[in-house]
Amino acid sequence: MKFYEKLKTIQQQNKGKIILIRNGVFFIAVGKDAVLMHQILNLKTICFKENICKCAIPVKNITKKIPLLIETGYSYIIYDYNKETKEYKQIYEIKGKYIEEKNTNINCEICTNKNNKTKNTQDYIDELENLNKKGIINI
Repeated sequence: MKFYEKLKTIQQQNKGKIILIRNGVFFIAVGKDAVLMHQILNLKTICFKENICKCAIPVKNITKKIPLLIETGYSYIIYDYNKETKEYKQIYEIKGKYIEEKNTNINCEICTNKNNKTKNTQDYIDELENLNKKGIINI
């Protein structure tokens, strides 16, 4: 099961809670959880998929953010994702008030990252070659 599919399953099983999943060096929130993290902690959101925001907290900063989450009184669960075994393990949970948020994005129409999700690899290669021709980078 792909990351997003598993995340949606975890979110459905834990309705009313913010879900953060550690993936590499970040704890990631997606969709309604990213919108809430943006509102609560003023985290920057980016496009994960069309009409779906994502935000991340570096692992090294999570101990600074947990007290802020606790202060909100919201329920949340932190999971760890093991890429090798493809397993998700709940590592922390705070039980608080139920969350009604349903928005999965902040505002896709003004999102500066919206177009980045539609680019393919060749588009990025072309951009790099243009920067190289202009002498901005050297590849």
